[in-house]
Amino acid sequence: MNRTIPTSIFAVSLLSLACAHDPSKELVSARRTYETAANGPAAETAKTEVYDAKKALTRAEKAHDRKSGSQEEVDLAYVALRKADYAIAYSTYLQYQSNTEKAKAEYLTTLESQKNNAQDQLADTKDELEAKNKALMAAQAARKALELQLVSALGSLSEMAKIKQEEQRTVITLNGAVLFKSDETQLLPIAKEKLGQVADVLKQYGDQYSITVNGYTDSRGSDVHNQQLSQGRAESVRSFLVSRGVAEGVVSAIGQGEAQPVADNKSAEGRANNRRVEIVVDRIGTPEAK
Repeated sequence: MNRTIPTSIFAVSLLSLACAHDPSKELVSARRTYETAANGPAAETAKTEVYDAKKALTRAEKAHDRKSGSQEEVDLAYVALRKADYAIAYSTYLQYQSNTEKAKAEYLTTLESQKNNAQDQLADTKDELEAKNKALMAAQAARKALELQLVSALGSLSEMAKIKQEEQRTVITLNGAVLFKSDETQLLPIAKEKLGQVADVLKQYGDQYSITVNGYTDSRGSDVHNQQLSQGRAESVRSFLVSRGVAEGVVSAIGQGEAQPVADNKSAEGRANNRRVEIVVDRIGTPEAK
């Protein structure tokens, strides 16, 4: 019994001595937080603040060495903890600020690039519109010059043909008696001479016009015969015009028979007027400058 009591007292004394050297929970927290700051981004971005936390922790450690668990240790450990927390928070703030400035710079760079691209596109569009407008004006000038040439050329045909001009159409009417023998579709030699002059005019129109050769007869004979005769005559005129250089793709031939008379078929003069070939020239392209 007497041996047991001193042993128990010794054990309690050892326990009390061990507890006396344990750090306070504030010091433990300060150590842990400082380690986080010293080994994280704050070590690079907030060096001054981390150094201040280290000094504060050193003071807390010295207070612990002097007297563990003392109020001085607790107070200094609390200061060290707050400084370590501040170092981490300040590092996070600096990183956020850096990211924000970087994002802002990238955004401004993107805006500048978009602005430059838009200005380039605007300049290209302006140049393209100006080029198109110049080309259109040149085409209009060329067309007006051509029209003047055509008016002059058509004037030379007025002695052998009737010329009717409208805004988008020109009708050249040739008497059938000048072109064909009675009831035939083969062109007379004089007809080829006259049509040669017509072809010289039509060639100048180019592919902006369509040309239709309409053949007509008087009312004598059957409808079928007159239709065939007018178609044959229209085809003869078309073929001759193409042979003289008029673009084949723009010329068509239509036999109208005895339809659409321009005079009374009861008189010889009226029938002669109805036996005709009309060459109709229609403009198919009329672009205008904007």
